Amino acid sequence: MKKIALAAAAAFAITTIAAPVAQAYDREAFSYAASHMLAPNKIPASIGLNDTLSFTASDGVEFYICRNGDKDIKVTPGIHTFNASYDSKKGVEGGLGISVNQYATSVKAIKAFGEVKKALTSCAGPTSGAQTFEGGTDTWSRISTTGNVPAVTITGVSSLFFNINYSDVATGPDASEYSSDTYFVYTLVNDSIITTNYYTGSALNLPTKKRKVINQIAFDAVTAWLG
Repeated sequence: MKKIALAAAAAFAITTIAAPVAQAYDREAFSYAASHMLAPNKIPASIGLNDTLSFTASDGVEFYICRNGDKDIKVTPGIHTFNASYDSKKGVEGGLGISVNQYATSVKAIKAFGEVKKALTSCAGPTSGAQTFEGGTDTWSRISTTGNVPAVTITGVSSLFFNINYSDVATGPDASEYSSDTYFVYTLVNDSIITTNYYTGSALNLPTKKRKVINQIAFDAVTAWLG
């Protein structure tokens, strides 16, 4: 894997570039990506973000979709993967991320998007488990759903959503409760698949209103990438 890390501010002024001199990478592709990720100041204030983001660019990164039983479900990766991580304000739970898997051609991207749709279908549905240990138990459940996102349709192709609703309850000396909801939007754009994801932190159900906001962010991420 070849990897460089870049830190970008809202205006996308790159402050650091880390890469061994002898390590070849596609500087033009990486520079384009760094300047075409969605700027934090373009994201609705209701998400509660700071005005900075962290950006990484890599070659040969696996395209992980989900875990189904004891198997990790993955699809064909692109030649480049670009990730933007947006920091939340202090006291705000949850977080936002946008990644771009770029392929050698649009044909390969279309094929991979078909793999994503098939993978999401195999990952959808309820799963649960329990483990008993001395003095207590740990019980967890997950409900995953998938479908189309008509509001984010690019050149006639609807985006796909994948929602993971998770809860975990432990009893005994280390009694605890944990819940979360993670929402993904996968969008096919020319030779790339853009993934927008948001997790709630500790809320079990992501409100419909917030989903619509994430859908809009996914659409805006496409605009930024093509702009």
